[in-house]
Amino acid sequence: MIRAVRPDEVDAFFDLTLLVDLHMPADQLPALKDTIAAALTDVRPPFSHGLNHFLFATLDDQPVGAVHVGPARWMLDRSIPARIRRALVEKVSSIDTIAVHDDHRRQGIATAILSRVESDFAAAGYRALALRHEHRMRHFFTAHGFTSLPRLAVDLGPAGLFTEYDREWKYAVKPLDPAVTFTTQRGLHVLSGLLN
Repeated sequence: MIRAVRPDEVDAFFDLTLLVDLHMPADQLPALKDTIAAALTDVRPPFSHGLNHFLFATLDDQPVGAVHVGPARWMLDRSIPARIRRALVEKVSSIDTIAVHDDHRRQGIATAILSRVESDFAAAGYRALALRHEHRMRHFFTAHGFTSLPRLAVDLGPAGLFTEYDREWKYAVKPLDPAVTFTTQRGLHVLSGLLN
């Protein structure tokens, strides 16, 4: 079963999140947990927690998998005009963390979580899902319809081309709307049609 994470389950959610290499110094983890705890108190629609989706996959009512999906960090970049940042928040979201307990891997749990996330965001009118992933996870995401890229490149219409690169990560994007496509610009595989 896949269900929303309750505010009193922050410890269980955080424990599952730590199964993923967050590429974060240990001294920053308490602040991350506080941020998650605060976000879990926001139960406004459209998703489980406002613009964020915190979900558990459970077996016998015990959490064995978790996902957090919310506005992508790159959309906060000040080089993107504020009006476009606001529009992007309602058109694209980012899978920040997806984790499955070691004892329950290779049982289709991550696939079920991903399917639920895609369904929920498509139903809410989002045009694409994005994420950063470790290089070793490329096959998992491409097998589920994501395009994995060494650099994120997004056509922001009149604001031009936005790109982000981090050598430790790959970027993956999955269009949820047929109007969103990939084009080639300046030799890059570019996500287009988000703002139409």
